[in-house]
Amino acid sequence: MVLKHKVTSEDDGKRAVDVLCSRAGMSRLLTKKIRLYGSLLVDGSPARMIDPVREGQLIIARFGHGSNGCRLRSVPGVEVLYADDWIVVVSKPSGMVTHPTYLHSRDGLTIELSPDPLHPVNRLDRDTSGLVVLAVNGHAHHVLVQTGMTKEYTGLVHGVFELPNGRIDAPIGRSPHSIMERVVDWTGNGRASATRYETLHVFGEGAYSLVRFHLETGRTHQIRVHCRHAGHALVGDSLYPKWKKEDGSWLPDPVDLEIGRQALHASGTSFAHPVTGVLLDFHAGLPADMQRAVKTAASLSSSRT
Repeated sequence: MVLKHKVTSEDDGKRAVDVLCSRAGMSRLLTKKIRLYGSLLVDGSPARMIDPVREGQLIIARFGHGSNGCRLRSVPGVEVLYADDWIVVVSKPSGMVTHPTYLHSRDGLTIELSPDPLHPVNRLDRDTSGLVVLAVNGHAHHVLVQTGMTKEYTGLVHGVFELPNGRIDAPIGRSPHSIMERVVDWTGNGRASATRYETLHVFGEGAYSLVRFHLETGRTHQIRVHCRHAGHALVGDSLYPKWKKEDGSWLPDPVDLEIGRQALHASGTSFAHPVTGVLLDFHAGLPADMQRAVKTAASLSSSRT
């Protein structure tokens, strides 16, 4: 990793380490790694992290291999929307985990996309499709986590929300009966969670709705849990279904069966570039399986009117 920063008048006389942390967003851990294992140059001369720097001087910090960037492979179903020396933005298909897990230790988006390490800034459930932002190195990841990003999702749900636009504010915690499932938890053990929604289209008499979601927090399964809590489970969601049989198993309807996974797509994100600060905005259209589910929902709803 190579990071360059030119000292401004506001930072004249400050220590190099303080300038790198406050202006370049560098973590204290990374400055320590550079001090111990990397190098620091000020106007081409070796310097220490505690040395003062002057206006107009160029700070160059190096750690790890000598250049930024990563090698990218072509992966079926994965669309690369943006890539530079610091970040990669892709749209992933459903059925692919973002990062290797104990169940998927040899596959996953990060493993298949590059032989070099990639750091997911946001993670999607295996069966949620859409935008994933990957940092090429730890510095970019640290900055993006600190500065944050907007996250927009599009989902097809059962029924229609009473208010076309609104906010679901309900704490989420682990289910006591499952290592995977989350539940709305009002006992004080749940973590604060909020989801804003906007109804885009209602089909027929309100059997289904296409909804846009904006995350204010980023809890595991947040949209899925909040939708079921509100009485409008995502179409195709077998873990958080609208209907269950007497034995507790999933009772799908024709549109659930049409898509075969939760009808949720990470459709938009925006954030400031971790190095340049330029605002980046990305959008990904609905994948084919969600488009088919929407058409099925529309046709079934129309036949009921």
